[in-house]
Amino acid sequence: MANPLTQAKTLHRTVPDQDHRSLLEAASRCYSDAVRRDNPGLLEKSALLAYQAWQINETYIPGINLLARIATHRQRYDEAGHWIDTGLSLKPESTSLLYSAGHLALANQDLSLAERYFEKASQISRVNTKAPVYLAHVKLLKGDYLGAFQLYRELAKTKANDPQIRSKLFEAAFNVSADFYSAELEAELIRWFSFENVDYSLLRPLATSLLKHKLRLSESGCPLDADEIATDPLLQTCLSRFVFCDPVIERLLMTLRQSILLTSSRQMSIRSEYLPLVIGLSHQCELNESVWYISAQENALVTQLNDLASKILALPETNSGDVSGLLLLIMMYQPLCNSGLMPALANRNWLWPDEMSALMDYALSDQLTVSSLRQDIPSLGGHGNKTSEKVRAQYEENPYPRWSALGYNQPADYISTLKNLFRGQLDELERPSRPLNVLVAGCGTGRHAISLARYFTPLDITAMDLSTASLAYARMKATQYGLSLNFIQGDLLQSERLDGPFDVIECSGVLHHMQSPQKGLNALTRSLKPGGLMKIALYSRQARTLISELREELGGALPHTAEEIRAAREALLSQGGERWQAILQSPDFYSLSACRDLLFHEQEHVFDLQEIRRLVENAGLDWVGILPPAGARELAEEKLQLGTHDLTLNDWHTLEQLKPSLFSGMYQFYVRKPLLRRA
Repeated sequence: MANPLTQAKTLHRTVPDQDHRSLLEAASRCYSDAVRRDNPGLLEKSALLAYQAWQINETYIPGINLLARIATHRQRYDEAGHWIDTGLSLKPESTSLLYSAGHLALANQDLSLAERYFEKASQISRVNTKAPVYLAHVKLLKGDYLGAFQLYRELAKTKANDPQIRSKLFEAAFNVSADFYSAELEAELIRWFSFENVDYSLLRPLATSLLKHKLRLSESGCPLDADEIATDPLLQTCLSRFVFCDPVIERLLMTLRQSILLTSSRQMSIRSEYLPLVIGLSHQCELNESVWYISAQENALVTQLNDLASKILALPETNSGDVSGLLLLIMMYQPLCNSGLMPALANRNWLWPDEMSALMDYALSDQLTVSSLRQDIPSLGGHGNKTSEKVRAQYEENPYPRWSALGYNQPADYISTLKNLFRGQLDELERPSRPLNVLVAGCGTGRHAISLARYFTPLDITAMDLSTASLAYARMKATQYGLSLNFIQGDLLQSERLDGPFDVIECSGVLHHMQSPQKGLNALTRSLKPGGLMKIALYSRQARTLISELREELGGALPHTAEEIRAAREALLSQGGERWQAILQSPDFYSLSACRDLLFHEQEHVFDLQEIRRLVENAGLDWVGILPPAGARELAEEKLQLGTHDLTLNDWHTLEQLKPSLFSGMYQFYVRKPLLRRA
């Protein structure tokens, strides 16, 4: 193909009288269309038109900037750098060129240089450029969470309706804790909790730390009285938004719950000033699936309240007001679906008090919807694997994970995203003209599969899992997001029965729960088309050392029932000390299904990177690369003077030895099926 600059000169000579501004407008429109449609031909045409315009006026900054943007998009980074240097030599204070320079540095994965360019552009103007947004983004990528949070916090004051600003604000906040109480920050947090389509759990660390300072909480207790705590607006808001994952907060709330239960049971009424707290505690119990320890005295009282509520519900003249107080006391200790009262409540078309409506929607309406959706989920049929049956039984009883919101991601093309993640390794990979056929093998309650469907287009997704309870929850959430996925019950050992082969298979946190991970991977490989990609996530032996020690101490007596899990948690919390600290810091410790999945799973294997290498090779797959976990970029640059894209498996092993918790979120990696069979 001819050099595009030579083509531009030739084209220019045919239209010497063309005005450079009209040419540039045409180039800009063409570039926008090319990006929107991912059309290389249009992209080349936009480059030719922009070069024509530059030849007519070589000092016009918008034209030079467009040439830089086009070259960056075409991954011609040296050419883009030339145009940026040319423009900045003419106008060093051009915010548009500095902004483009920041994006070029991002494309070259030079975060420090990108930060400098975006910061300079922001200092010149915070109005006429998106540089402040990208400055915050770069700080987030670099792990400067406090700096990113401060910038996003300011941006949210004027751009609160921007879903990406909200999402990144929450992402930064997840890594920030309050050093002292701030009434201003509390007011902002309460406002952020009113945002829609966000993942409130990302605000948990910040809100928890702020609350602990406000209430002066410590291991030794809380100096404030119950009345003052009960009316705290931030506490009341948090109780219905996310699961608290802090032992000190848990102890406080358990104490308050017990006091309210004992007092209200004697008086057969809830004090009005305590009602918001009781509703909040009930919502918290629904969210954490009643993971807190329950004493024998409390258990006996809740049983009596259940019996009384059953008798009242049996009366034909009963209305919601007659039973709402009793239900709230019970729901502080039992999710409504576990109380035995669901059948009687399901037949009542009641209007609940306004203050209870959100709670009852979550605890009653959603559960009834999930139950109805379980009835018609298609199945691949029996498989006869005893280990799979045990794992299925666990997730039928405790669907995992329990989630409420996806949060927000910038819509993207799946293939382009992978090519950007693994530069130089997937250059020949092309997106087919049809939607990608994707299998999510072991989708659980569907959060990842639904996120793929919502933010990567176009995909045709089949989501398979052992558990119908998990799949029913996933179907409900997909409906809420207006998405259509093909949910099917089955063992991934049966994946060849599906409508494959698949272009992409994603299998996260599944193979290590099989009797034979190798057989599971081999089955998935047979369902993957030649040249297809597979994403896998597996437990790290190093990262799960402490959990493995706990499982060994328990031997074959792993807790299974809710009562056993609560008792085991109480023992770990009571021991305190340093030994189990890493477990107590895991958010999964603080809800029932997640705790069982984390600590007491029916079946699990752990791996190191050499074992993963053999697993992949035995399946006849080619290695693509590891998705860098949080902190990996900085660690690789500091210890090995390498970027994460340059790391070999041996390099990753070295980093894990330096930081054993590096893969606490599992090894996440991509492999590829060869286009041709090996001889």
